Amino acid sequence: MPKRQNVKVEQELLEEVESEIKKEEQYGTLSEFVSDAIRLRLESITKETVSEYLERDKTSTVAQLQGQLLYTPTHVWAQLTSEGTVKLGVTHYFPSQLKGIVYVETEKAGTQVSADKPVGVVETAAGWPFVIHDVYSPVEGKILNVNKEVLDDPYLLNGNAYQWIVEIEPQNPEELHRLLHHEEYEKLLLKLEGKPRVPLSDSELSQLVTEIRS
Repeated sequence: MPKRQNVKVEQELLEEVESEIKKEEQYGTLSEFVSDAIRLRLESITKETVSEYLERDKTSTVAQLQGQLLYTPTHVWAQLTSEGTVKLGVTHYFPSQLKGIVYVETEKAGTQVSADKPVGVVETAAGWPFVIHDVYSPVEGKILNVNKEVLDDPYLLNGNAYQWIVEIEPQNPEELHRLLHHEEYEKLLLKLEGKPRVPLSDSELSQLVTEIRS
């Protein structure tokens, strides 16, 4: 008996709602009203959550870079740590192709750095007098730490170039996505073989990267 009463009440409510809907010229039936209401609600939910999903996806994509070594065309490697910082160092190109590192200098901890701007220098024995090469940061941010051990004894890098030199708190870790992966960097080194050991212009480096990725 209670079940029948509930059904009767629900039917009365539906008829009342449908009666009110018919007064509106926009909807002809209750079904049209319900369908439109669902559509509007879904649009509302989408607007509310799309930014959340985009942010979550961006965070997930950045997290995939953790632990990987990425490379710039100017022979700097970068590694995104689990703490969200970026460690930088120079690749094996400097000690092997440029006859060894003899001196390293960087900006001090606390210094703000810009992407594609020098964060330090290394000197190599690739000529006489020693040749100075800028170390460019691939990201914008603030220097948190410098590796004093490497600065005090730069010859350590000749035995193992893949020791970090500078640690940066990045303003936008997504900037790392434009860097080269290991296979791409090795292809770049192959293209540089036989070329004069002089710094290439930005346009020349960009052209090489485009060729590698095409």
